Amino acid sequence: MKIFSLFLLCATTAWFISNLSESYTANTYFNLEYINVPDSLFFADNYKEEVQVKLNAGGFQLMRLNVFRKKIQVDLSQLENKREKYFLRQSVFRKQIEGQLPNSLSLTEVGVLDTLFLDLYKLHTKEVPVVANSKVELKQNYVIEGGLKITPDTIKISGPKAEIDSIVKIEAEAYDFENIAANFEAEVALQLPQELSNTKFSANRVVLSGEVYRFSEKILTVSVDVINLPEGVEIRTFPNKVSILCKAKVDVLREVKPSDFSVIADFKDYVDENLPILKLKLAKKPQGVYGVKLKEDTVEFILNRQ
Repeated sequence: MKIFSLFLLCATTAWFISNLSESYTANTYFNLEYINVPDSLFFADNYKEEVQVKLNAGGFQLMRLNVFRKKIQVDLSQLENKREKYFLRQSVFRKQIEGQLPNSLSLTEVGVLDTLFLDLYKLHTKEVPVVANSKVELKQNYVIEGGLKITPDTIKISGPKAEIDSIVKIEAEAYDFENIAANFEAEVALQLPQELSNTKFSANRVVLSGEVYRFSEKILTVSVDVINLPEGVEIRTFPNKVSILCKAKVDVLREVKPSDFSVIADFKDYVDENLPILKLKLAKKPQGVYGVKLKEDTVEFILNRQ
């Protein structure tokens, strides 16, 4: 029985090898790799990644192709377009496949219809602002110079027009800064719409930062200017000067002068003849001053007609 089994195994192996040495026509699959894709187009998620072909080849080759799939490069430089449908004619597609096969393989049939249609979208791009979803809690007498910074403050989104038209902003994940008394920085993820499967975003994270400094206060006395007075009328305000409270860095406050500010009262805003009072407005303040508060917001007045 052992000798018989050995001869049977040898005979079976010889028969198997003999048959694999012959040529056959059979179906197999090639993986597709797309090259030279136009910059204005991109693939949808369900694009074609394989193609069925019928080949004439030796048995060993067919067996190897079924185990280790061959990769075929599809050159899209000859892509055609009709009514936003993108395709390669089968004659072009077949020629590309044949050009990548060894002489021992003969392509008999390509498992597509007359045309290879591709799930491509025309690329539309726009920029949208990034919105922070953060609170900054500062220690007493500290401020942020220039406010909270977002880097980048805008991102590019690319995709089908129908998907990106509705996007007007991208929000960052919630992130709060507490008890801040120095410069700060944190990397935060963006809330990207997951349902837009064909849309690409230039960034998925941003950096939130701020420059923090300790401020001082200074009180200045500034003259009140009345504007839009009628012709032939003089006015006298009580008081004719008001105090303002400034907040800024110490070195900035050291250089600040009353003439750097302008406090006005607009006579056009005077509506009640029985109540001679004008509202005050801050019309000018120097750069670098964080906050300015008028200690008085109204003045009384007397009119003199010439």
